Amino acid sequence: MYVCICHGFNEKKVKQALSQGVCTAAGFFNCMGCKPQCGKCVPYVRQMVADHRKTMTCANTCEPLEEAAIAAE
Repeated sequence: MYVCICHGFNEKKVKQALSQGVCTAAGFFNCMGCKPQCGKCVPYVRQMVADHRKTMTCANTCEPLEEAAIAAE
């Protein structure tokens, strides 16, 4: 499912960033190298971060995601 229509981010991309240590919505957008456009995705990204925090420890680090690796999945 698409999370951000403006940037074309789907749930898989958000989950991949979370698995790399992203701990905030702002951290996700920083990791993706962009900022929210219309802002409609921000509450959903925040919820995904909150859900992830309940199950995992945040490393608070992030390397830029490789588009090729995401596309290959």
